[in-house]
Amino acid sequence: MGILKKLKASVGMVSKDLMENGLLGRGQITDVKQTGMTMGGGENSAPDAVVCKFTVQVVLDNVPPYEATCQQRVSPYSILPPGTVVTVRVNPDDHSEIAIDWETAPPSVALAAQPGQETAADILAKGSPARAVIVQSQPLGMKSPSGLDLYGFQLTIMVDGTAPYQIEVGNPVTPGGVPLIFPGSNLPAKYMPNGGPESVAIDWDAAVAEATNKK
Repeated sequence: MGILKKLKASVGMVSKDLMENGLLGRGQITDVKQTGMTMGGGENSAPDAVVCKFTVQVVLDNVPPYEATCQQRVSPYSILPPGTVVTVRVNPDDHSEIAIDWETAPPSVALAAQPGQETAADILAKGSPARAVIVQSQPLGMKSPSGLDLYGFQLTIMVDGTAPYQIEVGNPVTPGGVPLIFPGSNLPAKYMPNGGPESVAIDWDAAVAEATNKK
């Protein structure tokens, strides 16, 4: 095999060591671009694989989210669109070196605590009462720094003296609160009057107590 053929054959290939020994992380594809490099196929048939450049938002356990890129070959019929959640393998010594692991289900990862960042616990401790009605929800596959599962919510927020409004927010959920996650569930919450509209946290302990008292 000539040098150019060897180079082409290696383009888009993933390091075996990275796939076997890389840190396991969760990623969300934010951009996909085809490089123009293809493998296989013929004059009248589609290529067997194309090389794409993927931009990925990467989350590792207790590491702030960051963006990285990789070039990998994929079937031209299975190019995943932006927004797709994937598993990534990360070089422990260089977090900018990543590869997408198509064979492994995306893991649940623990978010890193951000200094000075307002948390749900802060809002519950300092906020004012509100009600939150769940419109939609989905698990995010991540955990809060305190180890609780994170869910993404679309909520209708109701505060005395204010017109109801809707927000999209991520909130940690206690194990006891999980059965209360369904569309239309009306839950006690807290909000920060001087914060942004998304400075809202569902009070799961109070919600569970309400549900128990109704039985």
